[in-house]
Amino acid sequence: MSDSASYDGPPVNVPPPPGWRVETVALTGEPRRLPPQDHAAIDTAEQRARLVTHWITLVAVALMFIVLVIGLING
Repeated sequence: MSDSASYDGPPVNVPPPPGWRVETVALTGEPRRLPPQDHAAIDTAEQRARLVTHWITLVAVALMFIVLVIGLING
């Protein structure tokens, strides 16, 4: 690197002319109504999902225990 090459800084910032933007106001409409919810059906679905999760966990733990027992017997 030579001493003659120096950094002159960023380019000069020229501000935009006044009134360069059109003033606009976005008008929003009324919020939409949410559809009615069936809370009993939601609760039933959550209970069913919890039951499936518990059964899958139980089967996975049982299979791991069986693999462990077989490994200890054969080892």
